[in-house]
Amino acid sequence: MTSCPVPKRPHEFGVDSEVPELAQIEGAHLLANEARAFLAGCGFTDRQILEWADTYISRVGSGDVESFIDWIHDREALLSNGSNAS
Repeated sequence: MTSCPVPKRPHEFGVDSEVPELAQIEGAHLLANEARAFLAGCGFTDRQILEWADTYISRVGSGDVESFIDWIHDREALLSNGSNAS
């Protein structure tokens, strides 16, 4: 598994939180559940995990836990490089 992302909420990295379409909500919740043990071990709260999963599914559409965590890392990197992560 990849390294731990920083346990913050999406907006703290310049990513506008999004709520997935009704048909995508279950997928976001399943992804959050699959990633929960790893992200909780990194210090994320349940609320942060779900907010990231909702936003990821809204923007990307689908993916596995590794892709999800890599996407969080990418948003962090964009902010640290001075780019807008949205």
